[in-house]
Amino acid sequence: MSSTEEPKSMLDDNCSASYMTPYATVIAMTSLYLLAVIYFCKNGRKMCSPLSDSVYPYQKRLKQLERDLKTFIIEDDHIEVDNFQIGQSEHGFIFKGGVFPKTRNRFNMKVTTAVKISFPIVEKSICLLEDAFRLSKLDHPNLIRLIGVSQLSFTVFRPIIALEWLPGGTLADHFAFIRSKDEQERPTILLKDVLSVIEQISEAIQYIHSCCDEFGQEMTHGRIYARNVLISEPDLRKCTAKIGDFGESPMKNEIRYPLVAYLPPEILCCTEKVPPHRPENDVWMFGVFLWECLTLGSEPHYRKSIEEIKKSFRLPDRGLPCPPTCPLDVWTLVIDCLSEAHSRPRFCSATTSPIPARINSLKRIVSNSLFLYPMPDISVCTCIQHRCNSVY
Repeated sequence: MSSTEEPKSMLDDNCSASYMTPYATVIAMTSLYLLAVIYFCKNGRKMCSPLSDSVYPYQKRLKQLERDLKTFIIEDDHIEVDNFQIGQSEHGFIFKGGVFPKTRNRFNMKVTTAVKISFPIVEKSICLLEDAFRLSKLDHPNLIRLIGVSQLSFTVFRPIIALEWLPGGTLADHFAFIRSKDEQERPTILLKDVLSVIEQISEAIQYIHSCCDEFGQEMTHGRIYARNVLISEPDLRKCTAKIGDFGESPMKNEIRYPLVAYLPPEILCCTEKVPPHRPENDVWMFGVFLWECLTLGSEPHYRKSIEEIKKSFRLPDRGLPCPPTCPLDVWTLVIDCLSEAHSRPRFCSATTSPIPARINSLKRIVSNSLFLYPMPDISVCTCIQHRCNSVY
């Protein structure tokens, strides 16, 4: 009998030794919880990052941009975004919004801004922050100002930037409004007033070309067209025009409408995967922008494929016909901008007359009674299955 009771007592002793009281369980679980909270507080920001340094190739550049844009970083609750989207750029969506000051009172109200939110694509997010970095280093009355960058742009990595707001909208929208009116209701547009807007944009590009980037190279813009020009009011006689987004040379597989219609031959016909963007490329784009303004918003290379645009480069007018009311002196400037790269005029030149000076001279000699009229978009396409009803 004693032999059977002895193993039983030993089993009870072992169970009591391994038994954990409820108090010990609570203490252990609480300790683990506190350790988890402390670890998350220390490393939570890194845990929220999209990818680690070993996988994420832009991490070092992102940290550098955060340091460079330090003075423009603002709290996220100080940026207000409306629900209505007003546009879309190459890098993201554009909304009307505002930025609230750090101390709010009735004398320190919200500043109306345009708010850009990047597409959920790593490359687009980096490009938007690079655009903000370039704007932060520039200061010109005809260049859109950077107001602020969301703090979460560098953690959650969905950049949000606030830019100067111009109530007149884009120049392309203004031209579209004019073209939508009947001839009897259409407002009269003086060539001199359009040249005034063009001169303002040329001065902004001249300023950009006079600056150097962080590598010491001459800066370029890369996105000179009416969709990227904003005006302060619809009256072109009194408005202030400012140019917006910067851009780099697109990769060959990313060339699409509307950018393709503004690209020079040395980029569109280039065999390199990423052709470099140089100051003379801006001059060609400015020439197409000139033609766009002189026709009051006609679409350059309307309904042409990329191959058809390349063939147009061999024509005397580069596939952009002269508007009926355009003076010869003005048209000469357009053709000069659309000439071979080494023959194009420059925005910054010590030997020849720079483009802004030429436009200023044209504005002085142009008659006050010379009007511009919308030139209709005419397609030479006769087929059914073509790019006409699609995007590049």
